[in-house]
Amino acid sequence: MSAFARYVSFIRCSAPAMWNSPTLLLCVASVCWAMNPIIGRAVRDLASPLSLAFWRWMVAFLCVLPFAWRHLKVDVQTLRASWLLVTLLGFFGVGLFAYIVYSGLQYTTATNNLLLQSIMPIMILLMPTVLFGERLLPLLALSAAMSFAGIMWIVTKGHPFNLVGGISVNRGDLLSVAGVFLYSAYATFLRKVPAVHHLSLLAALFAIGAGSLALPYISTLARNGLSMPPMKLAAAILYVGVFPSLVAYALFNRSVTLIGSVRAGAYMNLPPVLGVGLAMLLLGEGIASYHFIGALLIIGAIAVSRGYRPRANA
Repeated sequence: MSAFARYVSFIRCSAPAMWNSPTLLLCVASVCWAMNPIIGRAVRDLASPLSLAFWRWMVAFLCVLPFAWRHLKVDVQTLRASWLLVTLLGFFGVGLFAYIVYSGLQYTTATNNLLLQSIMPIMILLMPTVLFGERLLPLLALSAAMSFAGIMWIVTKGHPFNLVGGISVNRGDLLSVAGVFLYSAYATFLRKVPAVHHLSLLAALFAIGAGSLALPYISTLARNGLSMPPMKLAAAILYVGVFPSLVAYALFNRSVTLIGSVRAGAYMNLPPVLGVGLAMLLLGEGIASYHFIGALLIIGAIAVSRGYRPRANA
């Protein structure tokens, strides 16, 4: 047997085990997501947040549709019965989320964006309280307070008490926090989606995400005209359309199915850890002392939250 044949045989044998390993799936998704703010920051002068967000989901939709088509024909009635939930998830958790993230990267660094993403595990733990009125346990309250302190330390550059004196806060940091809130809500409501094939769900969400941005994007084209993107931008669109979109969303959705949104959300501190190092390497961004202190507060919040044990998979 040739080396290539042995490789193909290994992949075929390993694929089912990999698809059922939430740890592996979430680690791969984290790498894909870690590069997303870096790409968004790198091409901020080449594309508007709206165009980058629109083409991200259009590319993702076109890539997944051939594989999802036969499943969509089976699941269309189920999706139609839950059209409101699926539409809201696609609009807020896909289309608007991406637009807000890329808008924030016009004003703040990829490092700040990534560090602020560290609050996502805490936010996902708190979402049942915010959205469904569940009782807030003291442990989660402490974790939320520490996480909020970390956010404030980063967005005020280590001077949170100067907010009273009118210190200006970077709008990009505020948009980054808003994006975290939207995705945390998306992850929480994802468990309420009816049982359909994961490719059907991805195709529906990507179509809604792209569709929600289509009208404002077309309006922008009507004003500014159409032009060929440079090769760097085309490569960036291809990356964000395939890896942090199609690949990462598929792996995350599968992980939520396997272990629930709360346990899957705990892995969302991996993209910031990986991404900060990549931002320093690829974008030349530096780390200040307030980054370290804010990150330590958020890491402490995550450590405290690990003591929370849900009664059942969320």
